[in-house]
Amino acid sequence: MKIFFVIFLTLMSSFIVKTAGALEGNIPAPFQNIIKDPVLIGSSEFRFFRLKVYDIFLWSKDANFSYDKTFAIQIKYSMNFSREDLVKRSLSEIKSLHKITSDEEISYSKQLTEIFNYVKKGDEKIAIFIPLNGVLMFHNNELTGKISDLKLARLFVDIWLDENGSYPKITKKLLGKN
Repeated sequence: MKIFFVIFLTLMSSFIVKTAGALEGNIPAPFQNIIKDPVLIGSSEFRFFRLKVYDIFLWSKDANFSYDKTFAIQIKYSMNFSREDLVKRSLSEIKSLHKITSDEEISYSKQLTEIFNYVKKGDEKIAIFIPLNGVLMFHNNELTGKISDLKLARLFVDIWLDENGSYPKITKKLLGKN
């Protein structure tokens, strides 16, 4: 009976670990190269009119989020988006949170266009925020560019992390404030 119980516990623990990993996502490879043993702070699913748009995850060095620490925002897309759609939506979100000049909007549009790719269902984007350095952008684990402008880097990650953003419930989940 003891042997049966041990085998049962072993199988169940294996199932639980695999299930939890599937729900939480996988540590993005580019981030593993920058931070050893990153911690998942929070995750959420983004739906628009009941259609799943993407799953989003926030990773950091430890469970306490801070803009003073390196962190990664990982997005796994469930829909297709053109580069232009992504740039337009990003700028719209930035402008809803922060006042920017028309010159900044033009500059930001150009910078985002340079680092964004067309996204199809199943693709993954990772934005790695490095304090005092900017954001490294990856598409399917390939580096697509860097936001060196520190103001834009912060404004960009604020799309998901500013609690006054368009989707405060998602932000709270990402920040582990459920």
